[in-house]
Amino acid sequence: MVRVEFTTEEVNELVRVLEQYLGDLRAEIYDTDSSFFKEELRQEKGVVNQALARLKAAAEPIKP
Repeated sequence: MVRVEFTTEEVNELVRVLEQYLGDLRAEIYDTDSSFFKEELRQEKGVVNQALARLKAAAEPIKP
């Protein structure tokens, strides 16, 4: 496992960029005719969704 530390500002920017990329990826999946390429894009979407969820969870303030 790789560990990297980001500032809150960096995490917020990464979240914004990944959310924008997911929107573009959804459009690409919809427009793709090749079932093979479509499946690869869906797998990529899953990985990006997982990373995004982990970033968001890590950025949430810890409640006492």
